[in-house]
Amino acid sequence: MVQSRPDGASSSLIDPEERSVSGPSVVAGFAAALTVWTTWYITHLPALGLRESLSIPIILWAWSLSIFVCVRGLGNRAVTIGLLGGGVSAMLGLLILGSKLVAPGGAPAEGTVPSAFLIAAGFVAGGFFLGALWGVVGSFVPREPRSEAWLPKFAIVAAMSVIPLLVAGGLVTSTDAGMAVPDWPNTFGSNMFLYPLGPRVQPLMGEAYRDVYLEHAHRLFGAFVGLTTLTLMVWTLASERRRWVKVLAVVAFALICVQGVLGGLRVIENQRVLGAIHGISGQLIFGLVVAIAAVMSRPFRSLSAVDAPANPRRLRLVTTAALHLTLLQLVFGAIYRHFRSDHVLYSHIAFSVLVLIAALVAGFLIRGRIDSNPARIGCRVFRRTGALIVAAVTLQFLLGWLAFFAGGKAIGAATTLQALVRTAHQANGALLIACLTVAVVFARGLTAVSSARQGAAAA
Repeated sequence: MVQSRPDGASSSLIDPEERSVSGPSVVAGFAAALTVWTTWYITHLPALGLRESLSIPIILWAWSLSIFVCVRGLGNRAVTIGLLGGGVSAMLGLLILGSKLVAPGGAPAEGTVPSAFLIAAGFVAGGFFLGALWGVVGSFVPREPRSEAWLPKFAIVAAMSVIPLLVAGGLVTSTDAGMAVPDWPNTFGSNMFLYPLGPRVQPLMGEAYRDVYLEHAHRLFGAFVGLTTLTLMVWTLASERRRWVKVLAVVAFALICVQGVLGGLRVIENQRVLGAIHGISGQLIFGLVVAIAAVMSRPFRSLSAVDAPANPRRLRLVTTAALHLTLLQLVFGAIYRHFRSDHVLYSHIAFSVLVLIAALVAGFLIRGRIDSNPARIGCRVFRRTGALIVAAVTLQFLLGWLAFFAGGKAIGAATTLQALVRTAHQANGALLIACLTVAVVFARGLTAVSSARQGAAAA
């Protein structure tokens, strides 16, 4: 049976199932790698001062848990998927393992340590073993009824991979560490993926280590996001039937490449204006990847004319207006973070009231106009998005005032607390943009199916 979709296509345009192990293995591998990278970043933050004897077990447990979550309930396939997913995550992890393969020094790396090859090979072998081990454990979990469409799940992983990149970039801006590494694409003349980081290096570099770590780790996350969006683009071009979704995936990857070059130019030219543009475009790209994940999702594809309220165009208008106002507010915020202009600050504060009102109206309108029938997954997700918009914009408003009173006035935060407050405000703003993006996508979908119903009735 062919059913109408919110994009005007039919259900036959999307493969309902993917029975091979390749799809879930890629999803498990990248999801586990994202967990490992994020855990590595947090446990190696200079402010925490954790020893490797403590950080390494934490990373291993996070790695294990992420693989188990991905493979549990997959039956007999869990072992194979765990094995392959663990291998994929380990190979992606080589990009951060490279900092362990060179002698510490804080200067350009002279070369790898004699046992570098064995360390790298052992790490990859360990990834395969860890994946297989937790695949065996996951195979004993009762089989769960799951959608076998793995590309939409990977799109979610791709969107989530941008989050730590935004947070890491936010910390760079909050601490004014953007020029801690004065060259690009190398790091102090050495290969970016072989520059030493970690507790063994920190004492050798002194106070400069914090800024170098934040800036260099941000670059590494950029490389990971580039690989993730490249994989998303290739997979989308190979499997997705909707041409406009393919175009979005290509555009997202192209913009990620441009974003990387823009970040490099900010360093080479030492221009704060390029840093501000880099920060703004980063959040716009995040919104685009979130939109791709939303249009690929099962809740979006399940939207039908039954779900549409009497006047879906009103929802579309209100959510779109709220998103555009928030994006304009993002511009004010980015300019202030990089230049600390009082005029921009007061414009940012005044405009925050408009964003608060618009987002609250959008969130409550979604909750009030969308059916609460729990059996309809599209409606359920849309209503939850409305609640998230209300929560996110309220928290953002409060974080804005907290940043105003406790975030400090200088470009670089004077304390760790000030840096965290500023970065929390920036990161929650990205969450608000993501929620509003999903709302706009679903509102447009409901408008499309409603128009299709009216057209069919008129015919």
